[in-house]
Amino acid sequence: MSKVAFLYATFPQSTETFVRRELRALRDLDFTPELFSIWKGERLWEGNRVRLFRIISLWELLFWIPYWAFSKPAQFCEVLNHLWSRPCHSLQNWCETFLGLGFALVEAKNFGRRGYRLIHAVWATMPATAAFAISRLQGVEFSMGAHAYDVFRHGGDWLLSKKLPAAKFVRTSSQSTALRLKELGVEESRIKLIRRSLIQWPECENFELRDCQRLKILSVGRLVEKKGYFHLLKIAHLLRSQSVPFSMTVIGGGPLEKQLIMERNRLGLASLVLFSGALDQTAVRHYYSTHDAFLFTGIVDSRGDRDGIPNVVPEALASGMLVLASNRAGASEAFVDRVSGFSLDPEEHFLWVEKLVDFWDDPSRYAPMRQQARVHAMEGFDSRENVRKLFDLFRS
Repeated sequence: MSKVAFLYATFPQSTETFVRRELRALRDLDFTPELFSIWKGERLWEGNRVRLFRIISLWELLFWIPYWAFSKPAQFCEVLNHLWSRPCHSLQNWCETFLGLGFALVEAKNFGRRGYRLIHAVWATMPATAAFAISRLQGVEFSMGAHAYDVFRHGGDWLLSKKLPAAKFVRTSSQSTALRLKELGVEESRIKLIRRSLIQWPECENFELRDCQRLKILSVGRLVEKKGYFHLLKIAHLLRSQSVPFSMTVIGGGPLEKQLIMERNRLGLASLVLFSGALDQTAVRHYYSTHDAFLFTGIVDSRGDRDGIPNVVPEALASGMLVLASNRAGASEAFVDRVSGFSLDPEEHFLWVEKLVDFWDDPSRYAPMRQQARVHAMEGFDSRENVRKLFDLFRS
């Protein structure tokens, strides 16, 4: 099989569990791409070398900028003209773009020497910028992943309108993001909708309440605006007034932690709602198996960012939990509304509470839904099928 390079912003990244799952599954198919991490990371991952870019190498731009400007003037100016013609929407995206370009200018010759037939950028931001520039300078084809963050936040990445038309194919994992890519002009034939995969299926035979003394509610995700956690606290506050004994655990860390804890305390929920901080996957799986209902209250945040299908939703489905998920963006694509979960407006808190009260009053009535949730998760997020689709793309 031809040599393929995978470009990451940072690899491995603790929060990007699906990335590592897919690499393991591809390795089982005897496909091991060469891994590049542009911004920090580790030099070795599960026995595989990771080529880390040394930031100090950017000093070499003093040589490479005039080199490429002289040897490939049209390609060199193409990107710069595009950047000069439009403003960047955020400092973070500005830094990502120029670090990706710096990596490309310094490493392009090495990519040419190694004889890669395809460069795959796992994300549409910094890695795709690097892949696009190397492709222009060395004539190597590139492909890219594009997920919700890449195409929705602030209207999308600064260079997105250049990268999307040039990519051999664009992989995404949710229908909502695929529709956004079509709006951005990507032909349907180049959009490859491949769900993220679950590797391990937890055992689940009991679909009664896991604690007969209280309803145990779980939510997992970074403490950021797009997760809608302030709505989650309002749901908990309203549920308390319904005399339902419950506890709620929120797993994840992030910049809103202090504000959320203050709001929890203001609402008098300190004894009912626990913010546990970030936990490893083994610990998270334990919470899935010991809790009854999973709530995901994601929203479209003030920057336009939103989730596609968060990994935690199919994980909760596979664990046999009752899943209530926001109808904003793509979270509800993971199940069939009212068949294997509930798709609800995160601002209509009383609807969420109504379902939770009914679940507490008659949990056996929801057993078929929870069983069907496992079926949908195993069918839609089966690693054998999804990773095989990904493998076939690279093989072809």
